[in-house]
Formats: sequence, structure tokens, C-alpha cells
Amino acid sequence: MANFGIGQIQSTARVLLICPDCGQENSEYVDVLRGRRMYCCGGDGCDYIFDLAGPRYAVGRGFVEACRKFYAAIYALRA
Repeated sequence: MANFGIGQIQSTARVLLICPDCGQENSEYVDVLRGRRMYCCGGDGCDYIFDLAGPRYAVGRGFVEACRKFYAAIYALRA
């Protein structure tokens, strides 16, 4: 099978990330961004970091909230 000098074929889909701090347009392939949690702006002197993972669910937050509701219900019955 001939290689034709193609080392790696990337997806043609690109994502355009516009920095809210400096206005720099950061264009990157989807395959490069997939699996990353953050992406740094490429603007000169800009330290902005794009959060690609979205909001994180804190471990135990749901359990703590359920305990608060439970104890609030017990306290209301006691009073």
C-alpha cells in the first residue's frame, strides 16, 4: 500500500475560539481539542485560558445537600 507522504490525516472540522480579553481568534482542529480540559489563548501577552471541560460537579456536593435537607426536615419535626 502506498503512503503518498501522508503521515496523519486530521479532521477538517475546525473550532474558532475568540478570546474575551484580547479579541484574538484562536482556530484549532477538533481532533486536537478533543480530550483537553483547557486551551490557552495565543495572543501576545494574554494569559486567558479557555475552559473546555465545562462546569465540574464537585464530588459529594449532592450528598451534602441531601444531608442538609434531611436534617432540616428532622429539625422542623422536632420543633
